[in-house]
Amino acid sequence: MQIDWWTLALQAINFIILVWLLRRFLYAPIRDVIARRRAQSDEVLVKAAEKEAEAEALKQSLEEERAAMAQERRQMLKEVQDQAADARDKAMTKAHDDARNMIDEARQALVKEREETLRGMKQEIGALAASMAAEILTKTDTGALANACLEQLGAKLTALGEPERAQLRDDAAKGSTGKTSGGGIHVATAEPIPPGDQGRWCTMLSGHLGNLDDFGGVVFETDPELIGGAELRFPHTVLKFSWADRLERARRMLQSDDAAS
Repeated sequence: MQIDWWTLALQAINFIILVWLLRRFLYAPIRDVIARRRAQSDEVLVKAAEKEAEAEALKQSLEEERAAMAQERRQMLKEVQDQAADARDKAMTKAHDDARNMIDEARQALVKEREETLRGMKQEIGALAASMAAEILTKTDTGALANACLEQLGAKLTALGEPERAQLRDDAAKGSTGKTSGGGIHVATAEPIPPGDQGRWCTMLSGHLGNLDDFGGVVFETDPELIGGAELRFPHTVLKFSWADRLERARRMLQSDDAAS
């Protein structure tokens, strides 16, 4: 077999030219396109990674915001529950206080009503007792009451000191000048004192006050409201020894006991 070296050389040259042409006009543009596509792919991947990172950051932010909102919601719910519980406690406390106040007011009203009832009953009993005593006294021996009163009046004047008796004499003397008609000393009784007993009264009074003529004498008068006993009346002073006065003092004592209680 004979080799044609010129043909082989031409073929080799043609092959080299073909390779150069392929490399120059085919492979190089393809490599450039591939390089650009790879660069574009890398850029897309980078952007995709950036977007993924942004999405992950946004997701994390959203999760944090959602967690914060959930915490805030729980806090708000707790505050609302606490406020509702506090309002309920205050309402219950107020209701208990109102109920306690109502009970206290009712108890005080009952106590006050009972005290007023007892006070009214005591006053009625006192008035009834005074009325019954007055009725009984009006039916007793008035002469005996007058004599007993005469002894009490004498004992009272004896117990007075000289300064007090001097004041009574001075008061009686002023009355005898015309301020009290008929004299400066009046003896008032529920029933008239018999003339035979009036001398005993004058004797007792003169023994303690001196000459009765200096005072215009003694005037004996009747006052049925005294019930029993007598009153020795001066122009500005009254010595009371009547049952009416005693009954009045008893009634006042009952009222003072009610007021003190």
